[in-house]
Amino acid sequence: MSAPLFSVVVPAYNQHKFINPCLTSLQQQTVTDFEVIVVNDCSTDDTGDQIAALIKGDARFHVITFDRNRGVSAARNAGMAAAKGKYLCFVDGDDWVEPNFLAAFLSAYQAAPKSQLVICGHFGYLAVPSPAKTYDQKDLVTNINFGTVGGFSWNKCFIRSIITTHHLTFNEEISFLEDQLFAFRYADYVQSAELLTDKTYHYRWRFRSNLSHIGIPFFAARRKMMKILKQESKRTLSEDLNNQ
Repeated sequence: MSAPLFSVVVPAYNQHKFINPCLTSLQQQTVTDFEVIVVNDCSTDDTGDQIAALIKGDARFHVITFDRNRGVSAARNAGMAAAKGKYLCFVDGDDWVEPNFLAAFLSAYQAAPKSQLVICGHFGYLAVPSPAKTYDQKDLVTNINFGTVGGFSWNKCFIRSIITTHHLTFNEEISFLEDQLFAFRYADYVQSAELLTDKTYHYRWRFRSNLSHIGIPFFAARRKMMKILKQESKRTLSEDLNNQ
């Protein structure tokens, strides 16, 4: 059996209200050559039962179930380790995507085959309007830091071979800005990236949970992330980042 074109990793923990629209939106993709790896992070509600019912009979969907709650980074890492696709995307279990989510990524890679990353537009949290752009590495890093790209994992389509070749993973020791740290690490191997204008991802802003990350916790997490990057001596760190 040949490998799928796309692998989509969905971390899910206690997503009783949201896992159904999330997985349904993936089942409705116009590109059908994909696999979805749902990682149930030891949910204590009926998330697991809903997943099983939703994907029954759909061989494109696979489930990894943790026997203890390990966090979103561990869930993403487990999904990445199981993935077989050429391209790799992440969709959070409480979000959903447009039917052309994967198709837009594929079209961008076909139009710019030398690119190593494609970023989609999104609805919701920190959506920065921008025309379509091609970023070199320096501009990509700047816009992951603060800008149109952002540090999110869910608005990006990665090339999986870059991740496996360089052993890239999410840091399981931090619980905030872990996705931005991963984005910076990946950017170390990107010479060209495409930013799309189409909004194909819906980020569900959950006010109470997101509010706890604003202010002092954010800056503390950012200092920790920058320390990790500096210790790794990543060449993608611009002068602005190094001076922080």
